[in-house]
Amino acid sequence: MSMPHDLSPLLNSWPFDPTSVTARFVDCAEAGTQELQLRLDLGILQMRLNGRPDGARPHNHDTALDFYRRKMVTDRRAGPKLDGDACAELQQECVQFYYRYLGLMVLKDYERVIRDTRHSLKIFDLVEKYAESDDLIWEFIQFKPYVYMMNARAQAEQLSAQGRVDEAVDCILKGMADIHEFLDALDDEEDAPSDCVELGMLEELIQDIRERRTEDNPVVRLKQKLQYAIHMENYEEAAQLRDRIRKIETEQAEIPGEPSCL
Repeated sequence: MSMPHDLSPLLNSWPFDPTSVTARFVDCAEAGTQELQLRLDLGILQMRLNGRPDGARPHNHDTALDFYRRKMVTDRRAGPKLDGDACAELQQECVQFYYRYLGLMVLKDYERVIRDTRHSLKIFDLVEKYAESDDLIWEFIQFKPYVYMMNARAQAEQLSAQGRVDEAVDCILKGMADIHEFLDALDDEEDAPSDCVELGMLEELIQDIRERRTEDNPVVRLKQKLQYAIHMENYEEAAQLRDRIRKIETEQAEIPGEPSCL
């Protein structure tokens, strides 16, 4: 007798959208925890929010990265190398973390995105140092620009949400510098990309964050309207706008530590 394991009702209740990443948090009643679900074209991935996304403990360690990093240190005298099997394990872990931080980004859980992208970058560094062939190394580091970009995006969005726009822009510029450094190292390589989509995305993010700061600042908006009123010789409206600007700036000046205009 077949068991009722058909997933069609669940999949039909949450249609796949090919135009965007769709994710959600779900409560796991039995475990008393929350997990992450990511809707893909062929189904739904459900992942732990902490530790390995699949909840596994490879080689009795929290992650494959922890195991192989310790192994490389322990076997240092033997000239340790990561062979194809080891790299396959680490690559599988990178894929799991990728799916998780992809969903977390959509849900604006920026702290965990930062954590997971840093985990992937640590795997890249380990493989680059110890993998037994350049081909194995390239299987990982070709994705460095993307992970740098996602890490910078998460940091910038987190800071921007706190109103720390200048720090957010600095994080993006740091991410762009990391990508440039990576690309510069590939200048003489055949696999070097001719352009970099990630750099373009980060440049757009800088503009977007700066525009958000302008849109969220009532004084800036009013000053823009004031300039337009003067240009149109609507001096009555200009006078009213000046009065509103003075009132807001006076109120803000009375609040310690809050600038009148960003």
